[in-house]
Amino acid sequence: MVAPRQNVRSSLMKNWFAVEAIPIYVIIGGVCVGASWYLSRLAFGSQVVWTKTNPTPWNTIKPDEGTKLMEVNQKFEKSPVGLKGFKSFSACQHRNRKITMADNIGLSKAFTHRTIENPPDSEQDRPVDGYNIDSDKPKTGGPLGLPALVFGCAVFSAQYNSEDHVLSQEAVRAVRLALRYGIRAFDTSRYYGPSEYVLGSILSTLKDEFPRSSYQITTKCGRFGLNDFDYHPTRIRRCVLESLQRLQTTYLDAVYLHDVEFVATPVLPKANGNHATALNAEAAVYGLAEGDKGKIHGEGDQKILDAFAELRKLKAEGIVKNIGITGMASVLEVGMHAHDTSGYPLPTLLRLAILINSTPPYEPVDVILSYSHLSLQNSTFSTFAPHFYERAKVKQLLTASPLSMGLLTPKPPTWHPAPEGMRTAVVDALKIAPDLPNLALGYAARYTGTKTPLVVGFSNVREVHECVKVWREVYQNSNDQGRAQREKEVVEIFEASQYLDWSWQSPVKETLDRRGAGGHSLTSASTTDMAIDGLILLDNAGRPIIQSGFRSSQPSYPLLHVDAFNNALAKEPRPSDVDPILYVPSLTHGTPSACCHIPCGDMRVLCPVSGDVDPLFAFAFLETFVDILKEYFGTVTAATMRENFDVVYQLLEETLDAGGRPLTTSPNALRDIVLPPSLLSKLLSVAGANINTSFNTGAGGPFSSPIPWRKANVRHNANEIYFDMVEELSAIVNKNGVALSSTVWGKIETNCRLSGTPDCLLSFTNPQVLTDCTFHPCIRIQRWTRDKSFSFIPPDGRFTLAEYRFAPGASAATARFASSGSQAVNTSKDTVPIPFVIKTVYDLEDNGAQFDITFTSRLTTRALENIVIEMNIGQGAGGIKCVAARGSGIGRNVGATDMGIPSNMGASWAFDTNKQLLKWEIANAPPSSTWSLRGSFTTPSTKPRPSHALQVRFEIQSHTFSALKVDQLRVTGETYKPYKGVRGRAVGNVEWRW
Repeated sequence: MVAPRQNVRSSLMKNWFAVEAIPIYVIIGGVCVGASWYLSRLAFGSQVVWTKTNPTPWNTIKPDEGTKLMEVNQKFEKSPVGLKGFKSFSACQHRNRKITMADNIGLSKAFTHRTIENPPDSEQDRPVDGYNIDSDKPKTGGPLGLPALVFGCAVFSAQYNSEDHVLSQEAVRAVRLALRYGIRAFDTSRYYGPSEYVLGSILSTLKDEFPRSSYQITTKCGRFGLNDFDYHPTRIRRCVLESLQRLQTTYLDAVYLHDVEFVATPVLPKANGNHATALNAEAAVYGLAEGDKGKIHGEGDQKILDAFAELRKLKAEGIVKNIGITGMASVLEVGMHAHDTSGYPLPTLLRLAILINSTPPYEPVDVILSYSHLSLQNSTFSTFAPHFYERAKVKQLLTASPLSMGLLTPKPPTWHPAPEGMRTAVVDALKIAPDLPNLALGYAARYTGTKTPLVVGFSNVREVHECVKVWREVYQNSNDQGRAQREKEVVEIFEASQYLDWSWQSPVKETLDRRGAGGHSLTSASTTDMAIDGLILLDNAGRPIIQSGFRSSQPSYPLLHVDAFNNALAKEPRPSDVDPILYVPSLTHGTPSACCHIPCGDMRVLCPVSGDVDPLFAFAFLETFVDILKEYFGTVTAATMRENFDVVYQLLEETLDAGGRPLTTSPNALRDIVLPPSLLSKLLSVAGANINTSFNTGAGGPFSSPIPWRKANVRHNANEIYFDMVEELSAIVNKNGVALSSTVWGKIETNCRLSGTPDCLLSFTNPQVLTDCTFHPCIRIQRWTRDKSFSFIPPDGRFTLAEYRFAPGASAATARFASSGSQAVNTSKDTVPIPFVIKTVYDLEDNGAQFDITFTSRLTTRALENIVIEMNIGQGAGGIKCVAARGSGIGRNVGATDMGIPSNMGASWAFDTNKQLLKWEIANAPPSSTWSLRGSFTTPSTKPRPSHALQVRFEIQSHTFSALKVDQLRVTGETYKPYKGVRGRAVGNVEWRW
């Protein structure tokens, strides 16, 4: 009987030329014709194509050129930049993570402090002769000295361009050309994905031509994800400090509170429309009456005041020069639809600016950035500007989005919140002004003559040239009657449609409802920022000990992951064989999730994740949390967790916030919040004493220190700091003694016991051996980039200052090893010499085997210590007999010795019957010494099959493979002279094949 699928196939072959096949031929022919037409249009058609990498060809659209546009529904202006769709951000290897170990995890290694060598410098990369943008800063840039045009860096994100484009030299060329034209200011944000990393790397690349003093950088804080806002002062400070590292600078020219509309208490009589009445008849309902200057309308307003107070502190410390607020755009996913909100009504920005100036210490906002309120469709910014200057005493105003988020283009994006009537007006405007994008950009550029810089994004050098061309045309020919007439006609069309100066709602109603009364947390299931769902601690029987709060509202969600892990564990012979990431299906028809887990003593720590979250993010937090447990309890066991349940639960609450994001992970900061367990604390707890008050009074309380990783008012009787440089060699050696691969991973473990707030500078004699470095957040990246030295304010106690990799070339490695006192060694390219050699003689028989293993140290001045050589002799082996001796052992009988030294002096062996593992241990191998292990074993019936690889572990005291040496350590900021100690230690893990 023929299977149904075969019947179909045979029927199709027999009727290939039948009449029924004609529709198929028609469809295939139509597809071919359409594809041919499309390719011919790309090759010979219009010169302007709307694509993701070319969203705004403003000046290439001329009414007399007959240019036809191939349009793609693409977002033209700033919109939220999350990590969704940018999965390659997470491609970094966990061990090679750069910047900081406590940094946001999930960004691609390619974005972290990269340097592009020799970007091309052709004719296209040079400005066209003409008026320079920064030639008249007092007239066009305002009191802050900004140029008329500011480079908007949201283009350095996945929302605008691909990762390849952002990492290409095109981005560097665009920034360099903008600087050459006089666009000497850059606007970015933590919220714009990798924008800060990319901008910092580009400016570092161009530092020889454009030093830091030649341009200004502004960034934003407080917004971290699509619906993730955190205006807590501690988070604001941390965000600014992290921005300094990302941007590779020591100061910022301006920092804004990002998108304040999502945090402020709503005071709006209407969600959309024309809000100009807030300046007169409806001032009271907008909170702008004369008596409302210092009125706080709710918790949201207070949070903004608290966050702004923290920015004032940063300004007083010299980290930030100017501080301000912004009202920007956002996309909120509500149900199955995405609603964009933009152009937050200017009355609220004005109300907040007046409120800040009317509350202690009565200092005004330095700068405000508005969005989509200075365009041909909406020019209310010009109406409100005098009130910002006079009533709120704002020093500087900026505006962005002259195209109103792509509204004033031939085809506005579908996600745009403009109502249908406004879209119809745009279509009518295009009929009389086909160059509407050009016209709109020129309209906004003209307003820069009133000291209001315009923020514009550039993806490539062409867009820079075109924008500057438009600006020059407008600025140098302000009496262009033809342009002015077309602008007037467009404005009349919007006025006739009753959508002139009309603002859409921001945030949308669904967002306001989600916030509740006075709140501002917008975390939802649709958020795309990196977050984990919770933590679960299991004992060795698979039973939960404790778990954190979970983002999921389903009580069964944690149990699904516990069951998934226990089921996977039951299927494997060894716990180590369980996959570190387990697929967990949904209980219903919802989205599946993943369970990441790591061992911890006799426990297992589970971390469920769901959505577009990289598992590396979860594993990094798991390792951090386990390190915190070890810091608090020393030995981490299930019994310890049960005995200190209250402390563990507090640690879970402090290290992971309600949205699933890491919060406080520095042990120094945690010790001010959660007291480590001790007999005294338990007694005080039983007595009902307020432990935190009793112990934190002298230290100033939690978060009293401006440095997140160091407590305030640290005091030690003896001021000392120790550095342990520990390097681990991982290598594979073939049977000829040649290293196939060898890599050294190093870390600098530090124990700091210094009083006060010391500022340390650690320099090395050979810093070039350090590659792929991972730094503690305390290290100043800019100083390391400049002169390869560590400048830092250390945490108190033990911490890892830095991790690095060492992999030299063969000649350099051999020379260095020989200089340290070693004999000649066989190495391959880019390998580290192995400090010993092993010779193996195996005689395999039908029912057993005899073997003779010789271990010889290649070092001539140092001893190898704690040597462990392991060999798996295969299943079914038994009757093991061995003699460990110092000497060659080859050719001698079992039990023979060398030079009269007893056979068991300094060496021993043991056999694990469960693992079939023979272990040979040598406590100390003097320089150039030889050791041997000779023995035999039997097998019951089959021929023995031992492993053809020996696993060797060893240590070398006071030695490093890289020969890294400390030049000096200088401590400033304190009057005492500390004791400084430095030592090295090398460990190895080598697979030696025979």
